Amino acid sequence: MQTSCDLVIIGAGAAGLAAADAAAKAGLHVELLEAMDRIGGRAFTDTVSLLAPFDHGCQWLHSAGINPFREEADKRGFRYWTDPFRIRIHDGNGWLDDDANERYAAFSEATSDKIDAAALAGDDGAAAAFIDRNNPWAQLFARNYAGILAVAPERSATYDSGRYTDTDEDWPVENGYGALIAATYAHVPVHLNCPVQSIDWSGAEIMVGTANGRILCRAVLVTVSIPVLKAGRLKFSPQLPGWKCHALDHIEMGYAEKVGFWLKRDPCPDIGMHYAMLNGPEAPDAAFLVKPYGRPMITFFAGADYARDLFVQGEEVAIAAARKLLGDTFGIDIAGDIVTAKATQWVANPWVGGGYSSLKPGGGEARADLAKPIDNRLFFAGEATSPDAFTTAHGARKSGIDAVDTIVAALTK
Repeated sequence: MQTSCDLVIIGAGAAGLAAADAAAKAGLHVELLEAMDRIGGRAFTDTVSLLAPFDHGCQWLHSAGINPFREEADKRGFRYWTDPFRIRIHDGNGWLDDDANERYAAFSEATSDKIDAAALAGDDGAAAAFIDRNNPWAQLFARNYAGILAVAPERSATYDSGRYTDTDEDWPVENGYGALIAATYAHVPVHLNCPVQSIDWSGAEIMVGTANGRILCRAVLVTVSIPVLKAGRLKFSPQLPGWKCHALDHIEMGYAEKVGFWLKRDPCPDIGMHYAMLNGPEAPDAAFLVKPYGRPMITFFAGADYARDLFVQGEEVAIAAARKLLGDTFGIDIAGDIVTAKATQWVANPWVGGGYSSLKPGGGEARADLAKPIDNRLFFAGEATSPDAFTTAHGARKSGIDAVDTIVAALTK
């Protein structure tokens, strides 16, 4: 590792990787530091635990028509599915019919439109205010919302769902989204197992303290997760200004976890890949992706506080809970078809700490404020800083590239 450079980038997720690539192309001497033993952040494809690639985190090419990772997938031969997803709803006793599915879809669309309209009107209150709780589909909508946004609608600002740029093209990557991102940036040099401990920006040069030594630089780009910033794992000297801390206070980390089950046989021979939603009276914030890419596999998705409280207890507990829900939904005989299972552990990962960010009600422009540089020396990027593609890998990527444009302008003045 060099002891001096133009730019230190902290975190080799999608934002940090894209930023390091862009900075090098701009002629900057860059050092990219990653605390974990791999790149990608929450984009991680597990090729060992199951009999096919299993994305622990990022899985869908969201807004695929404008997502640059779709172009990377085409270039590198990564397959993705563009067929519309079928949705089935289980009420705790059995599967509802198509007419019920359509009624839920109509309620969901109307409620989402209300939230979007409120956001465009400048309302950044809680999204829950726009859910008609007298409607029989209200709880299912709230449960699905928590699964997508990773927090309950009571804790999510309308700004987040209302300002998100959605082209209604959510295409899962068959070979693994994490693998796609790793392949896209395989050429980018990175120092793994190199957690940053301190950032001293009090002098003419910034001094970055790591587990492997110190680096002097002209600028630092921070791309770590919200929990890492809030926990004070990075010691800033001087401390971050009040306005930056205020922005952090108005963004929280949501929770999104999975359990992947590989089965002996096709669990639904007459139905292709689909999403099974749970609407029983005791149903948690969870759902199942059934037969992804036609494989004999079911992925259990858990969101929000339910995911946090369950998965923090460890993999065995999470798998057991998911297995019980699997039996309650698809019949107890399915337990005998399970070959192997794997649970994610984002909540326990000290360098991630959960799923992805969520703007709190009343948070206003906290995401934009989080992205603003300090003294044209400390810069910030990551999905949490994206105003319209938060929670996504492509949003993180763009934030990193945009930050480098600002950094280059600052360093060449």
